[in-house]
Amino acid sequence: MKTFQDNFITALQLPFLFIKKFYFWHKTNKGSLPGKEFAKYGFSLAKKLVLKGNFSPKLLFNPVSIVRYFEFEYVHKNLSVKKNEKILDVSSPYLFGFYIANRHSVDYNYINPDKEDLTNVLSLSKRISFKAKYSAEKIDALNLPFEDNFFNKVHSISVIEHIKDDGDSAVLKEMWRVLKPEGLLVLTFPVKKEYEVEYKYKDEYNQDVERKSGKYFFQRIYDGQKIRERLLSSIDNFEIISKEIFGSTNRDFYNEYKQRWIKYSYWETVKDPYYITKYFTHYSDITDLADIGVMGLTIKK
Repeated sequence: MKTFQDNFITALQLPFLFIKKFYFWHKTNKGSLPGKEFAKYGFSLAKKLVLKGNFSPKLLFNPVSIVRYFEFEYVHKNLSVKKNEKILDVSSPYLFGFYIANRHSVDYNYINPDKEDLTNVLSLSKRISFKAKYSAEKIDALNLPFEDNFFNKVHSISVIEHIKDDGDSAVLKEMWRVLKPEGLLVLTFPVKKEYEVEYKYKDEYNQDVERKSGKYFFQRIYDGQKIRERLLSSIDNFEIISKEIFGSTNRDFYNEYKQRWIKYSYWETVKDPYYITKYFTHYSDITDLADIGVMGLTIKK
């Protein structure tokens, strides 16, 4: 628990953090910034929540994290949301769902197995008025309690790579099962020239993941072969509608940024929109990436 001194120091720092945030937002080339409407919505939402007694540093200073700028824009564009559709969101960052539910009259179903994350989402969503019928439930995507062919659209933003064992393949089958014929499945996940499995010292998502040499499984970073073997081979009768790849132009950016993020928190991440426009670009193929990137994939049933 934070002490009075910790909270006092944080309060003193806030004006300077605001200045830094506005400086880098002003410095960002907005014309080439993907997903900027999500950041603007996050900033606006943060102010409204403060007036209702809920202070969210995440929304106030870093509503969209680094490559989420690309992912949010990609998924929004490819979902092509239509009135009264049934949409399933498999544990995507909550701001994306809030944005959709705020603008579209749909049946929006958000699921997340992480109790801590879900508690935060429920707390925030109760303070927001949506156009959509919005629900958030603790549901394991490996065992969806929905009928076959139930949803018009299913999407998941940087989630499947974190599911342990063969969970990525299994959850693809489940999402495909509940998707209606002619429906769209929109995914994003990390990619790299060569397949990699990353481990950390902490169980980031409280999912009782396997341990290896004292570390917890964190994520898979897919190459072209593993996308086919672990993901696409799990479904049938599909058509790939869209595929985009986005990543840093600097081979060392990801690791250096990650260390600064861990050390400086929001003092580093307020620079995210600036970084995206200065150090990131689209790639035509995974093999062209300088380092780790992210793929957006849209599949029609």
